[in-house]
Amino acid sequence: MKIIPQILFKQYLEPGEEVLDICHRHIFIMMGSFLRMLFFGFLIPLLLWYLFPDVTIFVVPWMLISFARLTYIILTWYYDSLLITNVSLNKTFWNGFFSRSSARLEYPMIEGLSYNITGFRKTIFNYGLVTIERAGGAASIQFPDAVNPKKVERLVLHYQDKFVSDQNLKDSKSLQNLLVTMLRHHSKTQGTAQKQK
Repeated sequence: MKIIPQILFKQYLEPGEEVLDICHRHIFIMMGSFLRMLFFGFLIPLLLWYLFPDVTIFVVPWMLISFARLTYIILTWYYDSLLITNVSLNKTFWNGFFSRSSARLEYPMIEGLSYNITGFRKTIFNYGLVTIERAGGAASIQFPDAVNPKKVERLVLHYQDKFVSDQNLKDSKSLQNLLVTMLRHHSKTQGTAQKQK
């Protein structure tokens, strides 16, 4: 179990649910906003402060606002992810400090997975769209710009297989316990019936 993701994604998890893996969007997606924020939010104010030390009263608030914006960009990238847990997949959406949502898909409800990498940049940097099909023809869950979509597909299939085999093991143990209980009950009732004769 991963401790830090377990804490950071706690609001998206059910009791007893554990984060096994996290799939993020490619960092290349946020790089443009990140670099613009570094340039306009930090480099230019520092240059102005160096050239004109009297503008400190403007530079400090400018950099504080830029730091808040930079934090927002990083958190948006981190929280827009696909959580692979011990019981389900959870696509999380983070639209700001006061707006978040998620779409959950239980492993037995997964009908199929596919990925799509189109375009020169996506092929070179290996990111693309992962589509998870729901059973029964319901709307699929799409995870755009996923890092290494083929690996994401393999991870989901691996954890789905593990969940199904664990569930089958639990079911067989439950069935075994039920049969043992029935046999004991039968032997007790048949034994008393034999003694009465």
